[in-house]
Amino acid sequence: MKIYLDGMFYRCSGVGRVFENLLSAFIDSSGMEEIATILPLSLRETFRNQFPLPKVKPVYIPCGPMGFGDLFRKGRALRSLVGKVDLFFFPGHNVPFSVPGKYIVSVNDVTVFSPHFKASWFRKAGFRMLLSRAVRGAEKVVTISEVAKADIMRELAIPPEKVRVIYPWVKDLFFQPPPSGSGPVQGEYLLYLGLRIPHKNLDGLIRAFLSIAGEFPGLRLVIAGGRYSTPDMVDRWKEDPRLEGKLVEILAPTDEEIVRLFAGAKVFVFPSFAEGFGLPPLEAMASGVPVVCSDIPVFREVYGDAVLYVDPGRTESIAEGIHAALKGSGVQEAMRARGFARASLFRRERLAEEYMALLGSCA
Repeated sequence: MKIYLDGMFYRCSGVGRVFENLLSAFIDSSGMEEIATILPLSLRETFRNQFPLPKVKPVYIPCGPMGFGDLFRKGRALRSLVGKVDLFFFPGHNVPFSVPGKYIVSVNDVTVFSPHFKASWFRKAGFRMLLSRAVRGAEKVVTISEVAKADIMRELAIPPEKVRVIYPWVKDLFFQPPPSGSGPVQGEYLLYLGLRIPHKNLDGLIRAFLSIAGEFPGLRLVIAGGRYSTPDMVDRWKEDPRLEGKLVEILAPTDEEIVRLFAGAKVFVFPSFAEGFGLPPLEAMASGVPVVCSDIPVFREVYGDAVLYVDPGRTESIAEGIHAALKGSGVQEAMRARGFARASLFRRERLAEEYMALLGSCA
């Protein structure tokens, strides 16, 4: 089989991590002959260093995801693939206005329509128009949880048989012992990994951290992930003198840095108001880190009883969850064992086969 796998979100948000996971799995699959992909020109060297394989055929364009070039100019490059690929696959919602063949689209969540997502009504209406057009023209819509499927069906009015749930998987490197040597942050710290965007509730996390900082004077808070806007909520909090020397930001962590961050973290905290899945907590569990996260339906679906749940709308609840994970050694050991077992359900072998079966049926 020969496919096109869109790479415009490479190294950008959770969609980019899904792209990398899919590309690695397709490279290793004996049923995949060739993978064409289009990526931002600015990431050419980074991509070449990570995927220097003849099975991958990259094309680079001078723009980023969701801009004019992505939605319009990319169509010209796609037309050059007619007769060369059996199917087009977009792991994000950035389907251009012209796709010259059958395609599958992934919709990881519709949190943009959530009241917790801070955007103008005009922007939300535009996103709904783009997303509706993308899913209605697709052969299949792939999503990453049963909760996300129900949301997509409700928001975009598409039938259940068109939507397929395939869970993301945790990379094998997170199940392995971390490399020797010191990590990017020394000492004891809490860790958050993800995009710095309002519905991730970083305001609540920072307030909770400040409320327990007096009891744990050597503890720091590490926030690893890129900005969604500039300045953002973390930039504003950096002005608070109570956080001087206690807040560490890492804007574009590599996989190796993420592995080392997990290796040194006391607790991983993920207090989102809304998610489609939530991969970073599973990566933390695979790495042996206790996880504190929001008590929302999708997290109950994905994490089961392997985490400490908190109310994301109450700072004191987030603080209590962090405190419980830090203070109880018995709690930590039990959480590590349950977390590793839960993360092990999301290994690549089985889930990659589901993708290959879906691609084959559509192509």
